[in-house]
Amino acid sequence: MSIDVPTPAWPGQPAPPAPPRRRRWLLAGLVGWGALLLVLTLVSVYGDEPTVKEQRTIEQAEPVLDRALGELVAAAGPDVAVEIAGRPVRDDCELTVVRDGATLDAAVVVHAPDADVPALLDRIADRLPAAYGARVRHSADGSTHALRADAGEFVAIEGGQAGPGVVELTVDTGCRPVSGDPEERAVPPLPPAEPDPLQVLGVLGAAEPTPVELVAARCPGQGTTWTARATGRGVPAGLPSAALPRPAGAVVVADTPELYAYRSGPVSVVVESGDGRIRVAVSSGCAR
Repeated sequence: MSIDVPTPAWPGQPAPPAPPRRRRWLLAGLVGWGALLLVLTLVSVYGDEPTVKEQRTIEQAEPVLDRALGELVAAAGPDVAVEIAGRPVRDDCELTVVRDGATLDAAVVVHAPDADVPALLDRIADRLPAAYGARVRHSADGSTHALRADAGEFVAIEGGQAGPGVVELTVDTGCRPVSGDPEERAVPPLPPAEPDPLQVLGVLGAAEPTPVELVAARCPGQGTTWTARATGRGVPAGLPSAALPRPAGAVVVADTPELYAYRSGPVSVVVESGDGRIRVAVSSGCAR
């Protein structure tokens, strides 16, 4: 049996070329590595959370989130009931393997007649600032409707139809460094609300009312949009909407045993029941 021994190269003599089979394997490996990088890039672009340019903090992103909330409330228009959902700070994300971060998000919830949801999303997208690049996708069968936009500074807006006649749009900062204590953010004083959430709970006979929670954001141009919210227990099955206060000329956008909502001028009132509890949200919108 003969053994092929590579011929050594003398000093100054070029090394013999690699065998053809080795070149083919090397070329295949390079092509495969390039394809893997391309796939990982596409997955990152379309699936990963927004990255944070120059590691801007939660405190720096909060004004951008506030502005986006106000723009969404104003874009929803005056003929729907609008409320701002809570803004929890979550500190369970990782900036790196050795450094934790936090996220801040909030949502604008819009109540409208069910048939109006696709047109409502289109209207919101059209009324948002052009720089947001808002776009709406309607499924071919008309079962889903979604909106996405970019509020700037890596703050994302996304959401869509969350139920019959309900649109929920979330504003999210993504994972950020924290330069201070997020729980120390100043909360504006509770504005005079008509009707007061606690008064509505009292009319419905709810017990054990919670303290009123306030969420506020800046309106485009000037002014403030806010939602005052409280919950109670022991509500009878079905909402007796006839017993709820409603000013003359108010536009009722939902009236079911589980949900009652109306809009009167800048004020929205949303009352929901379920699981033995009732939730009342009174909000003031933004003028467009």
